[in-house]
Amino acid sequence: MPDARLPSPARALRGLLLGVVLLAVQLGGAIPAAATEDDPRTWVDRMNRALAENNYDGVFVHQIGGNRETLRIIHRVRDGRMTERLVSTDGSGREFIRDGNELVAYFPDRRMVVVEKRPPRNAGFLGRLPGLDSAIRETYDVRDVERKRMQGRWVRVITVTPRDGFRYGYRLWIDEVTAMPVRTQLASLGGDVIEQISFASLTFPAIIDDEMLRPEVVTDGFKWLRRDQPG
Repeated sequence: MPDARLPSPARALRGLLLGVVLLAVQLGGAIPAAATEDDPRTWVDRMNRALAENNYDGVFVHQIGGNRETLRIIHRVRDGRMTERLVSTDGSGREFIRDGNELVAYFPDRRMVVVEKRPPRNAGFLGRLPGLDSAIRETYDVRDVERKRMQGRWVRVITVTPRDGFRYGYRLWIDEVTAMPVRTQLASLGGDVIEQISFASLTFPAIIDDEMLRPEVVTDGFKWLRRDQPG
């Protein structure tokens, strides 16, 4: 039995990223046919596809309260296979690499590497919102509230507000050209920001070499722990 005190990649990533996967709704589904290009549900759907299907290389700041961490993410899709590398640039040296259904987490501070086999995920580290179908609209109010300039880009500001007192809300700043979220926030019912991701830089390389997806951690003398996840 694995030692629960050891840092699994899942535990390490929990609280590390806002990743809109925190939205506790289990429904999926496609955008209704009635949705138009300017419908906020369409923008969220485009964002989900961009997160899953684009090549991108970005640096973002993750903030919870007064705690901030800067990370770099490299995301590649080639021949239908997703590979990602997530690196903390603030000194811990932690790296997370996902290739297909394998997730490898490097913890230099603990001289440990954790390998997990997991069901394939299309969205990657940054997650996704579920399809905003009619059932979702009964629970959340989704609105396109503003069009503005941010970091030299035109973005659409989308709010996802719960209709009850049991869920968090979201604010999404979605680039009009790439549909990537240049900023995302998790908000309380009162509108206070609980957690935020904000990209400082973001590029879309046509080709991402294998070398960019290899870890920089030297693992000589590290302990390796392997875990297989059911399903």
